[in-house]
Amino acid sequence: MPADLELFQTICADFEDILPNELHSTFSAILGAQYLQETHDDAHQKQVRGIVWGASLRPIISLTVQITESMLTLSGSGRPIHVHFLYLAASAQTYLSDEALRALGIEDMVVVGEGHERSSNTGSLHLPLKINGYTLLVARSPSDAHFAHLNILGQDFVKITGAQVFFGGHIPRFEITFP
Repeated sequence: MPADLELFQTICADFEDILPNELHSTFSAILGAQYLQETHDDAHQKQVRGIVWGASLRPIISLTVQITESMLTLSGSGRPIHVHFLYLAASAQTYLSDEALRALGIEDMVVVGEGHERSSNTGSLHLPLKINGYTLLVARSPSDAHFAHLNILGQDFVKITGAQVFFGGHIPRFEITFP
C-alpha cells in the first residue's frame, strides 16, 4: 500500500460515527448550508463557524468549493457548492469525496495547463480547486475505504490561506478566521 494512502487510512480509522446521510440532513440543517448544493455566494468569507459533533467532538465546517479556470467539465456549472468538511489537523492533505467531486462535474473533467500534479507515491491526481476562494491542490478520498464519503480539510489549506483555527472552549466551538 502506498505511504500516503496508508497514512490517510490510519488517520481516518475511527470515523464510523459520521454517517453519509448526516452530511445531507443533520449537518446541513445545523450549518445552514445544504450539502453539495450550488450557491451564488462566491465571496471569500472572513470568518466561518462550524460545529463540534458527537461524543468524539468532531469539528465540522461548511465551505464553498468550485473548480478553477484550469478545469473544464461537461456537467459542472462552475458555480461554487457547499461542501461539509471534517477538519483534521493531523492530515497534511485536503481530500474530497467522490460524491463532492461529481457534484462539481469532475468525473468528466479535463485539466488544462500546469495547475495539477500527480502524487509520487500513488500516482493519484491532485486537482486545483477553490475552497472559500483559495486555490488548493485537493486529493480524492480513497473510494475503497470505509470513510470514502468524508471530505477532509487538512493542514495544507490552513497553511496556504494563513487561516487561524479555533477549536476548544468549555462549551466546545469551532471556527476558522481568514486574513
